[in-house]
Amino acid sequence: MAKNDTILLDGIIEERIEKSLPSDQKNKVFEYFTFEQVLKNKDLSRDEIEAGMVDGSLDGGIDGFYVFINGHMLVDDKMFVWPKSSVVIELYIITCKHKETFQQAPLDNLLSSVIELLDFQLDKNDFSGKYSDKIIECRERLCCAYRKVSYRLSKLYVNYVYASRGDTSKLGDSVDARSNQIVSETNRMFSNCDINFNFLGSAELVDLNRKMRDFTLELPLVDFLHLGDSYLLLASLSDYANFIMDGKDLRRYLFDSNVRDFMGLNRVNEDIRNTLLDDMSPDFWWLNNGVTVLVSQACVIGKKLIELKDIQIVNGLQTSESIYRHFVCGGVDDPERSILVKVIVATDADVRDAVIRSTNNQTNVELASLHATDKIQRDIEDIMIRYGVFYERRTNFYFNKGHLQEEIVTPLYLAAAYVSIGLKSPIRASKLKSKFMRSDKSYGVVFNDGVPLEMWPRLAVLYKKIDKFLQSQRARRVGMNSGEGFLKKWRYLLGFNLISNILGTYGYAREGFVSLNIQDIDDDLMGVVFDFLWNANDELFTNPRAYKRPKMVKELCRLCSIEFDIAGYDEWARKKQVSWNSKESYRGCKVDLEFAMKVDELLPSQPWKPGVHLDVMKKLECTYSQYYGATSLLIQKGIRSVQKDGVVYDPDGKVLKIDEERVDAQTLKLFDV
Repeated sequence: MAKNDTILLDGIIEERIEKSLPSDQKNKVFEYFTFEQVLKNKDLSRDEIEAGMVDGSLDGGIDGFYVFINGHMLVDDKMFVWPKSSVVIELYIITCKHKETFQQAPLDNLLSSVIELLDFQLDKNDFSGKYSDKIIECRERLCCAYRKVSYRLSKLYVNYVYASRGDTSKLGDSVDARSNQIVSETNRMFSNCDINFNFLGSAELVDLNRKMRDFTLELPLVDFLHLGDSYLLLASLSDYANFIMDGKDLRRYLFDSNVRDFMGLNRVNEDIRNTLLDDMSPDFWWLNNGVTVLVSQACVIGKKLIELKDIQIVNGLQTSESIYRHFVCGGVDDPERSILVKVIVATDADVRDAVIRSTNNQTNVELASLHATDKIQRDIEDIMIRYGVFYERRTNFYFNKGHLQEEIVTPLYLAAAYVSIGLKSPIRASKLKSKFMRSDKSYGVVFNDGVPLEMWPRLAVLYKKIDKFLQSQRARRVGMNSGEGFLKKWRYLLGFNLISNILGTYGYAREGFVSLNIQDIDDDLMGVVFDFLWNANDELFTNPRAYKRPKMVKELCRLCSIEFDIAGYDEWARKKQVSWNSKESYRGCKVDLEFAMKVDELLPSQPWKPGVHLDVMKKLECTYSQYYGATSLLIQKGIRSVQKDGVVYDPDGKVLKIDEERVDAQTLKLFDV
């Protein structure tokens, strides 16, 4: 490795430190940079990258722990939409050391951890080593995934990465031997598992950093029809596969972020897969609706090639995922069948959003996933730009354009800021998770036309200033090893009390906040409030979860109201905190057609799977008798059909459908399990 590679890498890290990307601590910046490069093809958001960062005390030699199911990062196993078949699990365990050489000690630590953490027969209480809550949480998610999909797991990949500033051509024998031992121990625990151990030094990290995402690609044509600025074309399956692949990886960044999470997560894939495997089937495009691609420019070259710029695949995601998996697993397409591709040239943001929403309203994509195309989201994006802030309503849209992280805010970040200042609930803001976007009710509480539009950029600027201030306080207050947890603990409590202090009351109106000049809020003003909060009650920072306790937060606000003579505390404290309980309870309501239709909206197509009633009852908070009464009414009205043991019957007893996964088509009896 040339010495210049280390100089280049150090320059990249120093530049990121100056920009606090994601902090001003060299080791944290090196870690984040490594995770970005290793997982570049996964196209993760900053929140997702930070969700897998586990560095700290009791980390077991692990700095990054990431689990992917069919290419989708597993963050919340309760909210995840699990695939029904052909599941691939990818595990990334990453160790980062900002050192000039690769050393054995980190691998010794990692080996001990792997032997325990990847032994799923061991309960977490039986570990001989001590591990942080973050490590345990990540391990539990992996265990949950492995057990949940075990009977349909087609492949498990375990990827170890050890990154440093060292030279991979000068690995010590003991370091190499220890990595081989880690691979052997992992092999001992899993069958049908591909295990890789990669060392990344300065040269490798610089090379990865230079690898840019390519949004301008060429696609060979079989035939095409030109309609104005847009095209309807046929491409061979193999050429389309090469178009969406980068080596053996899927170019996930080409797929519209609003619906990307739904790729490969429903039964449509199974039908597509069977078609791909059947050489005797009709041409593929006869049986499949194809894909829709939005571009800013399209140009046919010599009638056999089309060049596309600023590619965004917005429909046909299951089709693309299935084709990718078919070819990456060694599949071929001897008949050279074709896929239908609709290419729409559109540069206007409103037109592009309309196409995204329209094409995906025709599929099973949840409406919540399309909130990015809402008018209010576009309005927020537009007004933010005037203030030099870029609103990522589309994941990584501005990041991919080269904008700095300190210039970017996400919908979740902005929503939490509004909950803290607009809804005056710092407690709820600190707990806010992305799943609140999946409920129209909770989403509408935050993002609605009643909020003054000028409030959004002021919230973003305020909390960016608060984050920068807290970053400067972090090392002095709690040391260099604290991360996002420190910011989350103090960010909303400080912001709420800071604004209340400036306006003189906890009962301020939103218009009062909008009237403020946020640029006048400086470190001195923030420091006065923060120093008081810090010293007011030791429990807040000695107990890591105290900041989530309403009683503790209210007590600190009460003390603030006395110290800074802030009015309106009693009224604020008595007011019920905003709730994200998006469920509307129907317990005890009359079972009429109106209620039955609400049940119908939540029921999938028949035949229903076992346990579907539990999901409906949970969402509506109704009893089983209410659910049963509603389904009976739906059957009586002819909206639904009689179903028993996976078989659906018409009113005359004729079989309409069967659940082929559970029922023998000949005997109409359930398979023995």
